[in-house]
Amino acid sequence: MKVDRNKMRKRKRIFLVVSVFFSIVGISAAIWFIQNFSWTPPPPPIVKKAAPDIIRHPQSMPAWGIDISHHQSNIHWSHFTESHIPHFVFLKATEGTHFVDNKFYRYASELKNRNIPYSGYHFMRFNQNGKEQAEFFLKIAKPQKGQLIPVVDIEAHNFMATQEVAQANIDLFMETIRSNIGVYPIVYCDEKHYVRYIKDKYLNKVILWIANYSREPKIPYDIWQKSCRYKHPSFNKRIDYNLLNHNRISMIDLTL
Repeated sequence: MKVDRNKMRKRKRIFLVVSVFFSIVGISAAIWFIQNFSWTPPPPPIVKKAAPDIIRHPQSMPAWGIDISHHQSNIHWSHFTESHIPHFVFLKATEGTHFVDNKFYRYASELKNRNIPYSGYHFMRFNQNGKEQAEFFLKIAKPQKGQLIPVVDIEAHNFMATQEVAQANIDLFMETIRSNIGVYPIVYCDEKHYVRYIKDKYLNKVILWIANYSREPKIPYDIWQKSCRYKHPSFNKRIDYNLLNHNRISMIDLTL
């Protein structure tokens, strides 16, 4: 049988290219994993005095709000009128120890000019030191009396860590915020992350903002992120819609 040498060389070249490609992908994945996966938890925070339980004050009137970030891009602020004025707004301010949302200051200024209550939120990275993240967030968000209590966003992401490391960094973040502003941040999460990271240590000590788009949360919540498909005339795309559990808590309780 005659061997087609050209076909053989072509197959070898293809095999070599494929091998090199998968080798590069494998090495890149290994480097990313080593750089982003945290194995060893940082030292726990020093807690001089336990936080008191929150005293909530129900209000008679319903209230709704939105949360936005740079993903919403240009906003038609002139449409924030009448029934389209939210009672509260949360703005993404920071993530990890270096990322600043490039729309935060502009959005904050617009809301301040319209007397709409707001505060910043921080997207928590489980694999980065929680104290450093909190200090970075405070530097950018600059929470002040009269504003809403700032928020920490605790949800799944690609920056991995063991549960022990994640819990340690969350604890560091929480205590650093409390030592600076006197209260824990509002905690945004789903029910799974609430059970995993919040329930045992912070039950009744934090304001809970729970995301669930299919049903009302089964845990005692203060704010419910009910939908990510809310249509507001100021936005070109759908946004998140949140309801205050006004039978449990009031806007006053959300305010620093």
